[in-house]
Amino acid sequence: MNLKILSLVQLKCLRLILLFTLIFALILSFDDSSSIAAQQVGHEITSNQPEVVQPPVTGLVSTLSDEVKELPTELIRWSTYWQLCWQPYPEAKEYELQTVLMEGKSPKLQRQSNRCFRLQAASNENQKSQGLLNRELILLMHKIQLGYRVRAVLDNNSVSEWSQVMAVGATTRTSRHENVEDAAGQE
Repeated sequence: MNLKILSLVQLKCLRLILLFTLIFALILSFDDSSSIAAQQVGHEITSNQPEVVQPPVTGLVSTLSDEVKELPTELIRWSTYWQLCWQPYPEAKEYELQTVLMEGKSPKLQRQSNRCFRLQAASNENQKSQGLLNRELILLMHKIQLGYRVRAVLDNNSVSEWSQVMAVGATTRTSRHENVEDAAGQE
């Protein structure tokens, strides 16, 4: 009787192994076919991608400008703006900017027609005697973590190569409003 039970158990195990093998084979064949479909879809997406032409956008200039507003009781509210401008690109209809983070490049692109991009890079409200408190520290954090690059959008589904990445807060030249020294006294 023990031999009959052992044979029966072996037979059931063999059936289970066969069943799992078939299931595994089906999974693999499904995975391969979905992989082929994904490759075909990927090929279609790639063919809709714009043609990239040389040269890249050049002449990038980044500046910082400070705006200070005096408040009651010897307080100030200040903001530092970072602006990135570039030279006109021949036959460009528009320009696209891409955010570049420490983690990688953003898939979202920002499209615009003008050749300058401006954003608030730092701000604070503090005592007038403290000047632009922590400005340099805030700008340093942005320089490490955040940048932008730009490319030109042309006719016939083509774009220029990307420009170099410019770090937010970094400058090629500083532009300051006159009221900053008067209102804040120091950086």
